[in-house]
Amino acid sequence: MSTITSSRGPDFTGFYYSEHFSTAHNRLAIIDPEERSNQPFVFKNLILSFNGEIYNYLDLKEELSQKGYKFSTNSDTEVILKLFLEHGKDSFKRLSGIFALSIYDLRSNTLYLIRDQVGVKPLYYYYNSKNNKFAYSSLIKPLLLVSDEKKINTSAVKFYANFSRNDLKETFYKNIFKVLPGELITIENNELKKKNLLTFDFHRKFRKEEFKNDIKNYFSKQFISDVPVALSLSGGIDSNLIFNELLEKKKNKFKCYSVFFKGSKKYTKDFNYAKNLCQLNDIKFKPVEVTFESFINNFEKVVDIVEEPVANTNSISNLILSENIDEKVLFSGDGGDEIFTGYDKYRSIYFLNLLNKLNIFNNSSFNFKNKNLKRLSIKNSREMFLSFSEQNMSKNQDYVYKNYQSVDTNDLDKVLNHSKSISNDPRLANVMLHEIDTWLQNDILLRNDKIYANSGIEVRVPFLDKNIIEKYLMINEFHKYGFFFRYKNLLKRYFSKETKYSMKSKSGFNSPFASWLRVELFEFANEILDKNYYDSSDILNLEECKNLLKLHKDNYINPFLLWSLISLQVFLKKNNF
Repeated sequence: MSTITSSRGPDFTGFYYSEHFSTAHNRLAIIDPEERSNQPFVFKNLILSFNGEIYNYLDLKEELSQKGYKFSTNSDTEVILKLFLEHGKDSFKRLSGIFALSIYDLRSNTLYLIRDQVGVKPLYYYYNSKNNKFAYSSLIKPLLLVSDEKKINTSAVKFYANFSRNDLKETFYKNIFKVLPGELITIENNELKKKNLLTFDFHRKFRKEEFKNDIKNYFSKQFISDVPVALSLSGGIDSNLIFNELLEKKKNKFKCYSVFFKGSKKYTKDFNYAKNLCQLNDIKFKPVEVTFESFINNFEKVVDIVEEPVANTNSISNLILSENIDEKVLFSGDGGDEIFTGYDKYRSIYFLNLLNKLNIFNNSSFNFKNKNLKRLSIKNSREMFLSFSEQNMSKNQDYVYKNYQSVDTNDLDKVLNHSKSISNDPRLANVMLHEIDTWLQNDILLRNDKIYANSGIEVRVPFLDKNIIEKYLMINEFHKYGFFFRYKNLLKRYFSKETKYSMKSKSGFNSPFASWLRVELFEFANEILDKNYYDSSDILNLEECKNLLKLHKDNYINPFLLWSLISLQVFLKKNNF
């Protein structure tokens, strides 16, 4: 199992064995990279294996020192263990950072597993109640070694057909589960217990005098590192803001990387902004080229790394970028859109809610056929989320998937985590919290962690600091948009100087994939969506898949649905499902 996960922590591999429990840890040494901080870390009766970073560990260390605790390392690892000794499982509530960890208590024969409430770090487990076999890992593949049988989870296929990702608590493999963000798993006396321990304490009132200092302070705590760091830089506001904060705190002691697509003017503009920003500030800059050959050469590899179907074409760019990075820590602007309203659909939802408050259509008997007008009648956040999800944006799923079933609000309730208990009001902030429970953790964060960690790189996402989410996700939407309905109004208003060199309209971290699929990638895609590549006829209508590809060649029809089908076909073949 440790061999399979070794690329995630290439600096040291350690083991611990006892009668009822064993664990292995592959270390990526970032804080106190000395041998004294290697893991598994043992103190008295406790054994810790920890992946991630605790951003407030120095504050916690000072607090524990005042209570008489002595420390033999400079690591956050030792702080976690001694905090647990002092406060038990309530200690997890004191941690601010990105983490997936296990603590085993030798005296009580009890295992604790927990994951940060945003879900930046992955954690999986396999459990067989018949023989009391329990195993956990940062990856799925090690658990397949101990699983009694490998079967596809058809419910995951249903969700994938709707959203091009799996939002379920169970993975694509039967009986292998995700530890949910903020969830505490306890194994004691051969009994498994679950509890949503780490939740969000949302603030509702916006204090403009605190905003800029808050963002700067939370960012700066994430910059702590005993090894060199880098930034994935684009022309957008989010990575530009991180760039300026890094510049202030670390001067020129970091490097920037940016992806470009040769021959594509549309997707090179973003890159040029990043390049010019680095030249202007004398920061080392490394361009990374992605070509259509990159897709052909890496599509199977990326599905293998992420371990489930990967419907996001950005995964190829992530992989190429990861293979060119020299540093162990990479900062990313991911999360800025999800917290500070960077998407078109968020503004649409805001407008719909404003119209609903005017009560213009509330008592009308109109039966609108137009999709946007129909949304005026939506009265709850779950329906609003589904209306703007991939399920509604994509078409033809019922043609290309056999026995296609649409996910409804009842199905959605089974996968929601933090947003399950919030009010069902269709206000934008509630829909955005649904996105954090689904799209954010099961696409962006999952893809980021696994792809970069496969090259021994830790990705940090400053915008997804739990404190930022708590203080600014649920505030009144008016503050987020202002009088002029501006995207990312708060960031533009309070960080105008820091982001003045960012693009006015950003294309996003995308690629010319749609046009490549019509020409350069057409035959490649056609071969994969064929029975001769893999006969998945019990799940996909492969002829319809190929017809959809031909339609796209002439009319640009849903290239992202096609990529999700290609990815699923590769996954099914790799696992012989």
